[in-house]
Amino acid sequence: RSCNCRAKTSSAESTVMQQASQLLQQAAILPKVLVVDLDYTVWPYWCEMYSPGDDPPAMYPEAMAIIDACRQHKMVVAAASRTPTPEVTRAFMQKLGLDQRFDNIQLIPAANGYDAHSAQKDRCHLPNIKAATGYEYDAMLFFDDERGNVEKVSQLGVCSVLVSSHVGLCLQTFREGLVKYAAQQRR
Repeated sequence: RSCNCRAKTSSAESTVMQQASQLLQQAAILPKVLVVDLDYTVWPYWCEMYSPGDDPPAMYPEAMAIIDACRQHKMVVAAASRTPTPEVTRAFMQKLGLDQRFDNIQLIPAANGYDAHSAQKDRCHLPNIKAATGYEYDAMLFFDDERGNVEKVSQLGVCSVLVSSHVGLCLQTFREGLVKYAAQQRR
């Protein structure tokens, strides 16, 4: 699958938001909570490669509009990120205007981005989001670029979708997630 990763103009972002909104309107069943990883899902980099004072590189071109469309449709939007540098992630979220777009932010420190023993999304992030939002796992739609996270979180009953790190959260992957969510709810 491929998504358009060219730099978007504000009118193009508006078009993406309209398309995402259409997908939400056409969805058979809407999730109550959108949960997204940040590194290589919302933006194409690891925050630990930077310092809090740096200007953040650009986000994936369709991610912000999809998040905005979900908020417009009254979905709870949550971030689930395992990072050894939560201070950099917080700074970048603020600089990109993302901090105001998330209802719940789970930035759980890890010894490094691949720490297999702490800050696992199935044991830390998603249980915290469930507790904070009051929604059960089956009301959540989760996007992440790491197959292991998608597999583990799926075992909780969360509809989980693998995102290509080449394109991040894009309309095509979002559509696939909404279809998968509706199918999972019908079981």
